[in-house]
Amino acid sequence: MKGRAAPELVYAPDRLLYPMRRTRPKSDPDAGWTRIGWDEALSFTAERMRAIAERYGPEAVAFSVTTPSGTAVSDGFPWIHRLIRTFGSPNMVWAEELCAWHRDYATAFTFGVDIGTPDFDRAGCLLLWGHNPSTAYLAQATAVAEATARGAALVVVDPRRAGPAAKADQWLRVRPGTDGALALGLAGVMLAEGWYDHEFIRDWTNGPLLVRQDTGRLLIAGDLSAGGDPAHHVAWDRAAGRPVPYDPAAGRFTERVGDPVLSGTVTCPTRSGSVSCVPAFEAYAALCRQYPPERVTHITGVPAGKIVETARILWERRPVSYFHWTGLEQHTNATQTVRALSLLYALTGCFDAPGGNVRPSRPPVNDLAPLSLLPEAQRAKAIGLAERPLGPARQGWATAADVYRAMLHGTPYPVRGMVGFGSNLLLSAPGAATARAALASLDFLVYADLFLTPTAALADVVLPVSSAWEREGLRVGFGPTQDGESFVQLRRQVVAPRGEARSDTWIVCELAKRLGLDDQFFGGNEDAGHRFALEPTGVTLEQLRASPGGVRVPIAARYKRYAATGADGPAGFATPSRRVEIFSAQLLEHGQAPLPDYVEPAASPVSRPDLAGRFPLRLTTAKVVQFCHSQHRSLPRLRRHSPDPLVEMHPDAAQARGIIGGDWVVVETPQATMRARARLNPSLAPEVVCSQFGWWQACEPLGLGGYDADGPASSNYNNLIDPDTADPISGTVALRSSLCQIRRGDP
Repeated sequence: MKGRAAPELVYAPDRLLYPMRRTRPKSDPDAGWTRIGWDEALSFTAERMRAIAERYGPEAVAFSVTTPSGTAVSDGFPWIHRLIRTFGSPNMVWAEELCAWHRDYATAFTFGVDIGTPDFDRAGCLLLWGHNPSTAYLAQATAVAEATARGAALVVVDPRRAGPAAKADQWLRVRPGTDGALALGLAGVMLAEGWYDHEFIRDWTNGPLLVRQDTGRLLIAGDLSAGGDPAHHVAWDRAAGRPVPYDPAAGRFTERVGDPVLSGTVTCPTRSGSVSCVPAFEAYAALCRQYPPERVTHITGVPAGKIVETARILWERRPVSYFHWTGLEQHTNATQTVRALSLLYALTGCFDAPGGNVRPSRPPVNDLAPLSLLPEAQRAKAIGLAERPLGPARQGWATAADVYRAMLHGTPYPVRGMVGFGSNLLLSAPGAATARAALASLDFLVYADLFLTPTAALADVVLPVSSAWEREGLRVGFGPTQDGESFVQLRRQVVAPRGEARSDTWIVCELAKRLGLDDQFFGGNEDAGHRFALEPTGVTLEQLRASPGGVRVPIAARYKRYAATGADGPAGFATPSRRVEIFSAQLLEHGQAPLPDYVEPAASPVSRPDLAGRFPLRLTTAKVVQFCHSQHRSLPRLRRHSPDPLVEMHPDAAQARGIIGGDWVVVETPQATMRARARLNPSLAPEVVCSQFGWWQACEPLGLGGYDADGPASSNYNNLIDPDTADPISGTVALRSSLCQIRRGDP
């Protein structure tokens, strides 16, 4: 439906069409926008960037970029990223911690790589956890439907009975933010019943490695003897009745192991005497035993019988594929929840196997924005890195809250300027009032966008961006299958840009010229950049322009790459131990739990009983299929299907508050309030409510007004959320698991 609304987007009367400069103070509600030329706009931006970099360092210029997952910035995203890194800023705000960081990077704590993609054509069971592809990934929704039509089982974990959940073999209605307990409970049933791949756990995980019970750390060969290598871990060989060192760099034991112990307790002789140890797999199993189905039911609301039956399905209907997205990303316990789910999946032995989660081979490309472009000295300055050294800051990605503190308080150092590409920070991150104050405090703010969003309205200069239909766009690999990943397309420009709108890539290249970075940007020649990126594929721009529908690069599917044998033995996994990491020494070294024990969401009736009396409802959110984040509400074709912001609630919860469907209500949290219309949804748990996010834009053709980003008339969901309480590893905030109350509001 968004595609059908494309003409309304391109020809929207409120599009930004020309560069504009503010002529009045930011405290004035009327910015006094004046049209200027591109040269003036870009020269202003480059001069301010240089001035701040010379005084404070390039880290004092932050960048804000919208998501390439759901917007047309995906065309220019590599170029924008290249500009940020060649300029030298380690502070790019793009909400990755709220989108896909856990799926891609928290999963890597276990498997060494991201989640991959389900092998839909071969899967016997699909597990969708916190992910509704019907609103977020339509190609994947089609693949799910085709898989279930041929007989694959479907398990959906979601607080709402939405999308595929309506047709699932098992729908587990989990309370928001309690997913980690459910993953441990499912694993506990599978372990108790022997429903796990013993050979995979023995041969390809660090489950055999011994954990000292006195220190909680992995036993090392240096503990055994003075000559033992402190970099080597230790397993116990039952057949030989003695410890055997394991070399993580080589990914193998230093001698043949006949039968590595996986369960029970081992007393191991060391230099300081006998030490009681357990295999890492036993430590994990012991953790799972603490979450029997009855306890998990109490925590999550999922019936014990469903937990047992789902565990049975995950084992008996193998091979299993799974996928999760923002439903698991947006909680204060997100990283360890994803760890718990990763270990549950490891029990099936299906990772990178036919019918499991695989890593499709995309045509090789030259990366336009490798992290190596950002000097190591600048990477070390990333805001948030000191507090969360394993989080997104390692890639030069900052959270909005951290950057606001730098803007307002100079912590850990001043940020004095920002260049934004489409990210509507006042709507996309918690704390709109803080965001407004932080952005208003800057020496300069420049924003590139299609519309004058509440965030762009705070800028000194705004730059008009062309829509996807007004420019070319290169894409290598489309997913979600091997067939899709082998596809390469140079999307054609359909219509001329309106006004003086230009592509993000053009804007970046022109800025690079004025910053003295022209050589890094192929002399501003986009075609030259595309040729550089495409070179390893063997595909040329001429081929792509001659075949506007795209071309395919034949690539054979590969499975179980970890078992591929080279001169140095099996490839293994890209983890510190070269194995699937059940016990994460890396997390332990940074003060985090090496096993994914469940921690309550920061705002729940259990963790905050002091708030539960006043705010008894559990608050979550979900996407609206008509819109993408805070976009598209000005388009009549889409807005007529969803004219007002909605909050879904169970009929019993509504009746107890004198609310009927369609009433305007006020959703209140300790942080703020928002207005919405009530929609009754009997599939929700009575204590759970689900509100929409992203509302600000008016739709004048339908006579539907807009909404403030903050204040009593606001319908800004993200303003309800505590911006300061976050996951200790990733920095993600509780967009999907907070506490609230609802009352009737004025019409």
